[in-house]
Amino acid sequence: MHRGRLRIVPLVALGILAGAGCASADGADSAEDVREEGAVSASLRTKNLPNWATEEELAIQRRSSVAPPSERALAEEAEAAPGSGYRVPAEYEPVSTVVMTWAAHTDVLRGISVAAAGAGANVWMVGGPSSISGVPAAKYRALNIDYDSIWSRDYGPVGIFEPTKSLGIVDTKYRHYSSRIADDAMSCKLATQFNAECHTTSLILDGGNYMTDGKGNAFLSSRVYNWNSSLSRAQVDSLLKSYLGASTIHILDYAATSGGAPADGTGHIDMFAKLIGDCKVVVAETTNAPYKAATDKAANYFANLACGSGRYQVTRVKGWSSSGTWYTYTNSLIVNKTVIIPFYNSNTENQAAVQAYKSALPDYNVVGVNSEATIVEGGSIHCITKEIPSTGAQ
Repeated sequence: MHRGRLRIVPLVALGILAGAGCASADGADSAEDVREEGAVSASLRTKNLPNWATEEELAIQRRSSVAPPSERALAEEAEAAPGSGYRVPAEYEPVSTVVMTWAAHTDVLRGISVAAAGAGANVWMVGGPSSISGVPAAKYRALNIDYDSIWSRDYGPVGIFEPTKSLGIVDTKYRHYSSRIADDAMSCKLATQFNAECHTTSLILDGGNYMTDGKGNAFLSSRVYNWNSSLSRAQVDSLLKSYLGASTIHILDYAATSGGAPADGTGHIDMFAKLIGDCKVVVAETTNAPYKAATDKAANYFANLACGSGRYQVTRVKGWSSSGTWYTYTNSLIVNKTVIIPFYNSNTENQAAVQAYKSALPDYNVVGVNSEATIVEGGSIHCITKEIPSTGAQ
């Protein structure tokens, strides 16, 4: 059984996200709205979209607006959240499937696919070819689902364990929802493929700006409140607790320009920190402003954060800014006992990153995939993948 997609859309006042496609008074799209949104999505699909909004998309977003949800609508949405006793597992827990979208940079996607399959996961490729060399046929599946961009982490499904321990899917609202219509609709379509219930929330939350330890601690950058500016902070926190199992919410600062915009183009937490195991975290380290202040502050936060009987073990790994691009090794993917990390055109730094991960996770295999082509567009390995947790029955 799959719950219908809620049409509760908050108005976001910031320029990077000005609003959503117009809806009628009762929340249902008119025929004209549907045609317009479909046309927008189709026109963008032919382009290699960066992680941030293009000028064309910003124009679309500025023309769009809807009223913010009422208190009653938010209350009704909370009732549609997963049932009491569900859990959102950590990314470093066992993985059954890695989902990606064959929208661009196929050499990078091929490398990730081979590594993920080698780590025992299935590879599902939206819009993918019939096969990928190096990926066993039994572990590969191409999906005929519409899409706009490669950034599956941000619009993809959040896998949860339902109270019954079966797989469920949480569908948050993609920050580019008013222009990348197909991307925003993908999570519930994937839920159908997994035979999982889809729980849809109006909370705007890119997957790259969310991580959890699987025990109720949720870590995000403060961008989540910017995206949901029509809601109070308490309302945003309430949705995080209802839909993403957050009992404690940890908010970290992102590197910002003098005007307050994210220096890396996203402001996502995965661009500077990553949970890699129980009480273990990797945090970027750099001398470049404005990243140094944010990364050092994050490392200090984790070093002083209670975890189990002690505190977090913090491993620093170099990051750097060059020609407007932020290069980070925290944007990695853990698939069972393998860590897939980005490689860039700097072999010395690549090998140092491998050693950093191996020092923190000595029993893990560390595989590098060259991601120079994607990092200049605002993301790397983590940004273009979405893991689905293993329930033990899959």
